[in-house]
Amino acid sequence: MNRTRANPTEAQRAPAEPSDAELMTRLAAGDIGALGSLYDRYHESIRRFVARSTGDAEDVDDLVHAAFLAAAGSAARYDGRAVCRAWLMGIAVRMVRRRRHALGRFLAVLTSARALGTSSADPRPALAARTDLERALARLSEPKRIAIVLAEVEGLSCPEIAEALDVPVGTVWTRLHAARRELRRALDGGER
Repeated sequence: MNRTRANPTEAQRAPAEPSDAELMTRLAAGDIGALGSLYDRYHESIRRFVARSTGDAEDVDDLVHAAFLAAAGSAARYDGRAVCRAWLMGIAVRMVRRRRHALGRFLAVLTSARALGTSSADPRPALAARTDLERALARLSEPKRIAIVLAEVEGLSCPEIAEALDVPVGTVWTRLHAARRELRRALDGGER
């Protein structure tokens, strides 16, 4: 009886990709390579969300990197979910909110300087170049805009969005319903 050993397939030879939970455990233990793996896995998704949420601001990449660094800093508090995408989106949401608050404070300083007679350039020259959809998205309140971007662009379910935002699922449904209604009105010119 001549037994020949079959060559293992490529899939059998390649080690299995670690789960998000495993990567988070390694990251919490100080393995910076785990952060690189999570970044490779999710940075495109996080970047898309941040870009849509900020109107494709110039600091999108900075916000994405800050979100991943914040994830590394809080990895020890990760709850062990099998997939950490919604958790990372929650961190990105907080980064976008911090940015908005910081810009608000900056604009308040510019406004007060203008009131004192100093001149300043408009910090939002890119507004004129936005598409109709981007303009309509920008008119939504931040909670509605974030919910619609997470649902429609990132493909998160309502429970995942609720988890990312730390709000009840019913709140997510309400925000999505209102956001879609407002977007339809804005894009249809108020006909509906």
